[in-house]
Amino acid sequence: MIKLYLMKISGLEPDDIKWKKHVSPKRYKKMLSYRQKKDRGLSLGVELLLNAALQELYPGIRCPVTWGEDENGKPYLPDYPAVYFNLSHAEEYAVCALSDAALGVDIEYCADIDGDIARSYFLSQEYEYILGKPESERLEAFYNLWVLKESYMKACGAGFRLALDAFCIQIGDRITLIKDGQIQPCSFFLTQFENYKLAVCYQGNEDASITPIFCEQQNLYLTSKKREE
Repeated sequence: MIKLYLMKISGLEPDDIKWKKHVSPKRYKKMLSYRQKKDRGLSLGVELLLNAALQELYPGIRCPVTWGEDENGKPYLPDYPAVYFNLSHAEEYAVCALSDAALGVDIEYCADIDGDIARSYFLSQEYEYILGKPESERLEAFYNLWVLKESYMKACGAGFRLALDAFCIQIGDRITLIKDGQIQPCSFFLTQFENYKLAVCYQGNEDASITPIFCEQQNLYLTSKKREE
Protein backbone atom coordinates (compact mmCIF):
# COMPACT_ATOMS: atom_id res chain seq x y z
CA MET A 1 0.00 0.00 0.00
CA ILE A 2 1.41 3.35 -1.06
CA LYS A 3 -0.45 6.64 -0.78
CA LEU A 4 0.90 9.84 -2.28
CA TYR A 5 -0.42 13.23 -1.20
CA LEU A 6 0.40 16.66 -2.61
CA MET A 7 -0.59 20.15 -1.56
CA LYS A 8 0.01 23.56 -3.08
CA ILE A 9 1.12 25.88 -0.31
CA SER A 10 0.23 29.14 -2.06
CA GLY A 11 -1.74 31.28 0.36
CA LEU A 12 -0.53 29.39 3.41
CA GLU A 13 0.47 31.89 6.08
CA PRO A 14 3.21 30.14 8.07
CA ASP A 15 3.61 33.05 10.49
CA ASP A 16 0.03 32.72 11.76
CA ILE A 17 0.22 31.48 15.36
CA LYS A 18 -2.82 29.23 14.78
CA TRP A 19 -0.60 26.63 13.11
CA LYS A 20 1.37 26.01 16.29
CA LYS A 21 -1.21 23.54 17.59
CA HIS A 22 -1.46 21.73 14.25
CA VAL A 23 2.17 20.61 13.99
CA SER A 24 4.69 19.03 16.33
CA PRO A 25 6.89 21.30 18.49
CA LYS A 26 9.89 19.98 16.59
CA ARG A 27 8.42 21.01 13.24
CA TYR A 28 7.29 24.39 14.53
CA LYS A 29 10.79 25.15 15.80
CA LYS A 30 12.33 23.98 12.54
CA MET A 31 9.90 26.07 10.51
CA LEU A 32 10.74 29.22 12.46
CA SER A 33 14.45 28.69 11.76
CA TYR A 34 13.98 29.53 8.07
CA ARG A 35 14.52 33.15 7.12
CA GLN A 36 12.42 33.12 3.96
CA LYS A 37 8.64 33.01 4.29
CA LYS A 38 8.40 30.65 1.33
CA ASP A 39 10.68 28.14 3.07
CA ARG A 40 8.65 28.42 6.28
CA GLY A 41 5.51 27.71 4.29
CA LEU A 42 6.99 24.59 2.70
CA SER A 43 8.26 23.32 6.04
CA LEU A 44 4.85 23.87 7.60
CA GLY A 45 3.03 22.42 4.61
CA VAL A 46 4.77 19.04 4.61
CA GLU A 47 3.77 18.33 8.21
CA LEU A 48 0.21 19.58 7.77
CA LEU A 49 0.04 17.21 4.82
CA LEU A 50 1.53 14.35 6.84
CA ASN A 51 -1.02 14.80 9.61
CA ALA A 52 -3.92 15.03 7.15
CA ALA A 53 -2.78 11.85 5.41
CA LEU A 54 -2.36 9.99 8.70
CA GLN A 55 -5.82 11.03 9.88
CA GLU A 56 -7.32 9.73 6.65
CA LEU A 57 -5.49 6.39 6.57
CA TYR A 58 -4.99 5.72 10.28
CA PRO A 59 -7.80 7.38 12.26
CA GLY A 60 -6.41 5.94 15.49
CA ILE A 61 -3.20 7.95 15.25
CA ARG A 62 -3.27 11.08 17.36
CA CYS A 63 -2.21 14.18 15.47
CA PRO A 64 -0.15 16.27 15.34
CA VAL A 65 2.09 13.26 15.32
CA THR A 66 5.47 13.06 17.03
CA TRP A 67 8.30 12.09 14.71
CA GLY A 68 11.97 11.37 15.16
CA GLU A 69 15.06 10.89 13.00
CA ASP A 70 17.35 7.89 12.75
CA GLU A 71 21.15 8.08 12.77
CA ASN A 72 21.13 9.14 9.11
CA GLY A 73 18.50 11.82 9.59
CA LYS A 74 15.62 9.89 8.01
CA PRO A 75 12.30 10.74 9.71
CA TYR A 76 10.16 8.03 11.30
CA LEU A 77 7.25 7.65 13.72
CA PRO A 78 8.59 6.18 16.99
CA ASP A 79 5.09 5.45 18.31
CA TYR A 80 3.97 3.77 15.06
CA PRO A 81 6.92 1.76 13.71
CA ALA A 82 4.76 -0.06 11.13
CA VAL A 83 3.84 3.21 9.40
CA TYR A 84 6.46 4.61 7.03
CA PHE A 85 6.47 8.07 5.51
CA ASN A 86 8.66 10.38 3.51
CA LEU A 87 8.35 14.08 2.71
CA SER A 88 9.55 16.41 0.01
CA HIS A 89 8.84 19.90 -1.26
CA ALA A 90 9.76 22.20 -4.13
CA GLU A 91 8.69 25.71 -5.06
CA GLU A 92 4.92 25.70 -4.40
CA TYR A 93 4.27 22.03 -3.59
CA ALA A 94 4.61 19.85 -0.50
CA VAL A 95 4.53 16.06 -0.90
CA CYS A 96 3.93 13.21 1.54
CA ALA A 97 4.22 9.48 0.77
CA LEU A 98 2.88 6.86 3.20
CA SER A 99 3.33 3.09 3.16
CA ASP A 100 3.67 -0.06 5.25
CA ALA A 101 7.31 -0.40 4.09
CA ALA A 102 10.26 1.95 3.67
CA LEU A 103 10.02 4.37 0.76
CA GLY A 104 11.39 7.66 -0.50
CA VAL A 105 9.83 10.54 -2.43
CA ASP A 106 11.30 13.51 -4.26
CA ILE A 107 9.75 16.40 -6.15
CA GLU A 108 11.64 18.96 -8.21
CA TYR A 109 10.64 22.05 -10.14
CA CYS A 110 12.07 21.77 -13.64
CA ALA A 111 14.06 24.99 -13.83
CA ASP A 112 16.72 25.48 -16.47
CA ILE A 113 20.11 24.10 -15.44
CA ASP A 114 23.71 24.09 -16.53
CA GLY A 115 24.36 20.88 -18.45
CA ASP A 116 27.65 20.44 -16.59
CA ILE A 117 25.68 19.48 -13.46
CA ALA A 118 24.74 16.15 -15.02
CA ARG A 119 28.28 15.53 -16.21
CA SER A 120 29.66 16.35 -12.75
CA TYR A 121 27.26 14.31 -10.62
CA PHE A 122 25.88 11.49 -12.78
CA LEU A 123 27.56 8.38 -14.11
CA SER A 124 28.88 8.54 -17.67
CA GLN A 125 26.14 6.23 -19.00
CA GLU A 126 23.47 8.42 -17.40
CA TYR A 127 25.02 11.52 -18.91
CA GLU A 128 25.09 9.78 -22.28
CA TYR A 129 21.42 8.89 -21.82
CA ILE A 130 20.66 12.61 -21.50
CA LEU A 131 22.82 13.55 -24.49
CA GLY A 132 21.10 10.85 -26.54
CA LYS A 133 17.82 12.74 -26.27
CA PRO A 134 16.83 15.56 -28.63
CA GLU A 135 17.94 18.87 -27.17
CA SER A 136 14.34 19.82 -26.36
CA GLU A 137 13.99 16.68 -24.17
CA ARG A 138 17.29 16.82 -22.28
CA LEU A 139 16.02 18.92 -19.39
CA GLU A 140 13.21 16.43 -18.80
CA ALA A 141 15.67 13.52 -18.99
CA PHE A 142 17.90 15.22 -16.41
CA TYR A 143 15.07 15.72 -13.94
CA ASN A 144 13.80 12.17 -14.49
CA LEU A 145 17.17 10.87 -13.36
CA TRP A 146 17.48 13.38 -10.53
CA VAL A 147 14.15 12.63 -8.83
CA LEU A 148 14.60 8.88 -9.31
CA LYS A 149 18.06 9.01 -7.76
CA GLU A 150 17.05 11.17 -4.83
CA SER A 151 13.94 9.08 -4.11
CA TYR A 152 16.19 6.01 -3.81
CA MET A 153 18.70 7.83 -1.61
CA LYS A 154 15.85 8.79 0.71
CA ALA A 155 14.24 5.33 0.62
CA CYS A 156 17.43 3.61 1.75
CA GLY A 157 17.95 6.26 4.41
CA ALA A 158 21.32 7.48 3.20
CA GLY A 159 20.28 10.78 1.67
CA PHE A 160 23.17 12.68 0.14
CA ARG A 161 25.61 10.62 2.19
CA LEU A 162 25.24 8.30 -0.79
CA ALA A 163 26.86 9.92 -3.82
CA LEU A 164 24.71 10.42 -6.90
CA ASP A 165 27.27 8.49 -8.95
CA ALA A 166 27.40 5.53 -6.54
CA PHE A 167 24.58 3.80 -8.41
CA CYS A 168 23.07 3.80 -11.88
CA ILE A 169 19.50 4.45 -12.97
CA GLN A 170 18.46 2.84 -16.26
CA ILE A 171 15.21 4.07 -17.81
CA GLY A 172 13.56 1.69 -20.26
CA ASP A 173 10.35 -0.32 -20.26
CA ARG A 174 11.05 -0.52 -16.53
CA ILE A 175 13.19 1.69 -14.35
CA THR A 176 16.13 -0.31 -13.00
CA LEU A 177 18.67 0.61 -10.34
CA ILE A 178 22.13 -0.98 -10.40
CA LYS A 179 24.48 -0.69 -7.43
CA ASP A 180 27.72 -2.59 -6.88
CA GLY A 181 27.08 -4.42 -10.14
CA GLN A 182 23.74 -5.82 -8.95
CA ILE A 183 20.15 -4.93 -9.82
CA GLN A 184 18.57 -3.73 -6.60
CA PRO A 185 15.17 -5.02 -5.36
CA CYS A 186 13.32 -1.74 -5.63
CA SER A 187 10.77 -0.17 -7.94
CA PHE A 188 9.83 3.35 -8.95
CA PHE A 189 6.85 5.53 -9.71
CA LEU A 190 7.64 8.52 -11.92
CA THR A 191 5.23 11.25 -12.95
CA GLN A 192 5.04 14.85 -14.10
CA PHE A 193 2.48 17.60 -13.51
CA GLU A 194 2.62 21.28 -14.33
CA ASN A 195 6.38 21.94 -14.44
CA TYR A 196 7.29 19.43 -11.73
CA LYS A 197 8.82 15.96 -11.74
CA LEU A 198 8.04 13.55 -8.92
CA ALA A 199 9.34 10.07 -8.10
CA VAL A 200 8.65 7.46 -5.43
CA CYS A 201 11.05 4.60 -4.69
CA TYR A 202 9.72 1.59 -2.82
CA GLN A 203 10.71 -1.97 -1.97
CA GLY A 204 10.09 -4.95 -4.24
CA ASN A 205 9.98 -5.56 -7.97
CA GLU A 206 6.25 -5.27 -8.55
CA ASP A 207 4.64 -2.16 -10.00
CA ALA A 208 2.44 -0.41 -7.46
CA SER A 209 -0.74 1.39 -8.39
CA ILE A 210 -0.15 4.96 -7.21
CA THR A 211 -2.60 7.77 -7.86
CA PRO A 212 -1.45 11.17 -6.58
CA ILE A 213 -4.03 12.79 -4.31
CA PHE A 214 -4.06 16.57 -4.40
CA CYS A 215 -5.11 18.20 -1.13
CA GLU A 216 -6.66 21.56 -0.44
CA GLN A 217 -6.26 23.75 2.60
CA GLN A 218 -9.58 24.88 4.03
CA ASN A 219 -9.68 26.91 7.21
CA LEU A 220 -7.74 24.93 9.84
CA TYR A 221 -7.94 21.50 8.26
CA LEU A 222 -7.09 19.77 5.02
CA THR A 223 -9.43 17.82 2.80
CA SER A 224 -8.17 15.66 -0.02
CA LYS A 225 -9.54 15.00 -3.43
CA LYS A 226 -8.20 13.40 -6.54
CA ARG A 227 -6.99 15.92 -9.06
CA GLU A 228 -9.48 16.45 -11.84
CA GLU A 229 -8.16 15.72 -15.28
